[in-house]
Amino acid sequence: MQSFTLNSIDQALLGLALQEDLGIPYTDITTQTLFDQNNPPYSTKIISKEQQPVRVCGLPILYALCEKMELPFTFNALKKDGDILEPRETLLMLEGHPYLLLTLERTLLNFLRHLSAIATLTKQVTDRVKNTPLKILDTRKTTPGLRHLEKYAVHCGGGVNHRMGLFDAYMIKDTHIDLIGGLEKALERIPNKNQNDLPVIVEIRNLNELDVALRYGQEKIHRVLLDNMSINTMKQAVLRCENIFETEASGNITLENITAIAETGVQYASIGMLTYGAGQVDLSMVEG
Repeated sequence: MQSFTLNSIDQALLGLALQEDLGIPYTDITTQTLFDQNNPPYSTKIISKEQQPVRVCGLPILYALCEKMELPFTFNALKKDGDILEPRETLLMLEGHPYLLLTLERTLLNFLRHLSAIATLTKQVTDRVKNTPLKILDTRKTTPGLRHLEKYAVHCGGGVNHRMGLFDAYMIKDTHIDLIGGLEKALERIPNKNQNDLPVIVEIRNLNELDVALRYGQEKIHRVLLDNMSINTMKQAVLRCENIFETEASGNITLENITAIAETGVQYASIGMLTYGAGQVDLSMVEG
């Protein structure tokens, strides 16, 4: 698993997550009332209560919390991001003052549960196509403020990251095409590859639009995105793009149809539900 560092947005988000739960200054009035500084260290652990294996993601959040909080605590992570956590298995052990551990519990679990759910769902999808060349991509359909973390979770699940935002690739979508008056007009305004270091991806809704893309060819386009196509139409499109463009399937892709999509020969499949449909897995903090 590649190393991961929280960026400035992640760090700001973590601060906001603590602030919304603890206020300013940070305060947990119940735990603060029940425990004082003389209490002995408290041991706890985070376990999975899921009935199915979980793909772990989110441990960098724990490391960042260690740096943000004034009171020290120790932990022993028994898994790393990208590992499989079996039902009832322990993810990590923590020891520290009860006030600190109980105060951080929900913030830490909220991140771990959400990011591990994305990684777990991505793993389920990638497992369906593991014997094919198809690569599973994420999208920009992410939770505001969480994109960097959610895309990391997709990576932990075995997926591949698509563009981060609107700044690191050209993507001509159906809305661009309709508003400008056709794909040909849109492509005329996009620089050729030799004038541009960024990839150019074009959304294709039908074989007529593919004909337009093929006329412009490799000098202009890196990849065509085959949007909401039937399996038969996608097969035709993939064959026509061979050795010319990379191909990407998109639109209403699920666990149920991903195998059929892979069988078309398409190279990539971008799936929004990886980030917006994963929900949370059941990770809980219990006495250790």
